[in-house]
Amino acid sequence: MVRVLPPLDPVRRSIERVIQRWPDAVSSPQPKEREQIAQDMCRRVREWDWKDITTQRIASAAVAVFDAERCNRDDLALVRDFYLAEISACQPGPFLDAMLGVYIDSFASELVHTQRLARAIETRANDLGPRHSRLLVAVPDLLKPDLAPVRLAAIMLAADDPFQAVRELGLRSPHGAGLMQSTHIAFIAGISKKLGRAEERQRLFNWLMPKGGTVLETGAASAIEALLAIWRIESPPEALRQDLSETIVAAYNDPRLHRGGIWSGFDPELKQILLRWLTRQHMKYFCDMVTATQDSHMWGPRRDFWLQLDEDKRIDEAWVAFGASARRYAQHNFIRNDRQTRGQQFGSQQDRGGSTSLLIMRIGNKIVVDGCHSYKTHIFRQDDPMAPKLYQSQYYCDDIMRSARNSKPHNSISAWSQWVLQHV
Repeated sequence: MVRVLPPLDPVRRSIERVIQRWPDAVSSPQPKEREQIAQDMCRRVREWDWKDITTQRIASAAVAVFDAERCNRDDLALVRDFYLAEISACQPGPFLDAMLGVYIDSFASELVHTQRLARAIETRANDLGPRHSRLLVAVPDLLKPDLAPVRLAAIMLAADDPFQAVRELGLRSPHGAGLMQSTHIAFIAGISKKLGRAEERQRLFNWLMPKGGTVLETGAASAIEALLAIWRIESPPEALRQDLSETIVAAYNDPRLHRGGIWSGFDPELKQILLRWLTRQHMKYFCDMVTATQDSHMWGPRRDFWLQLDEDKRIDEAWVAFGASARRYAQHNFIRNDRQTRGQQFGSQQDRGGSTSLLIMRIGNKIVVDGCHSYKTHIFRQDDPMAPKLYQSQYYCDDIMRSARNSKPHNSISAWSQWVLQHV
């Protein structure tokens, strides 16, 4: 009688679900606990005391011993030697697999501990568990520190969805530390000159902002810098410029409002490119809203004047404060998708029942405030304590009007435009 094995697909799917829920056999100790764990392990090795300790505890302590803060410390050399000797002598099983995880998470190709771990694990490559064995088959140079990031980056550069491609290799934390940070650097180096093409930009966004995953933070600044660098000389078409700025701001916040995160050490010249895009975008939002809701014959020339001034790069910064009705109109008519809702922020104009919206601009050392309907244009020196500040959450148009020493109505567009040019 021949027995036929049942289909194994359900079993494989169950295993995959378990791995996804508990991807690591070894728990990573909290940073504040690591020094104590490392010192305890050092004492046990020195005294050869293995009472009341499990294999999992030993493997977990390796995370602390080989992390960036401790991997080169002389006082822990004895413990590192112990782990390397155990890799050579241990039976196949959880400890050996855990040490490959330590190699990946603590990876720094130029450091001795990475090179020693790679050599030790390579001698036991045939004894690794199924998941890690598949990873070594997919990336044969994984245990060659000088090649591993480049080989992984090559896989990412060939995949439509690099994040998912890395997960399918068996690396459960594509945005993790160590090897994946080095791979990220190699990936950005490989994709940076191709980002003028739509498919390459989408590949980058799939990596930085994976569906169902969290946005990459560490290393993201270099990726966004590479994206903006493509447009140093020539600005992208308006629709693309808006899409790029919305995508960046939705993921990493508006650099005008948030100084931290990826913006803290960002290249100032490249940040200025994004700020120019955001200025243009706010100019457009204000002009489009007034065009759609106001039928004054004087608005068309005013709109053209401001947009031309922006085109000539005379307007350094711009911020919109929508009145309540205009904000509702903008949300219903200008917001195209959820990403834009998350990425776009405006001020709110509170006076006159929210019927008036404001455009606040910095032109050189002047702050210029224009408003819809019959609201005058007001010009302040930037150092005037009464001058409204850009990027505030709330504005009061009547207070601005009363504070201004220099203002002009629009009833003669020619005289008004000359007045603006004269005073900015």
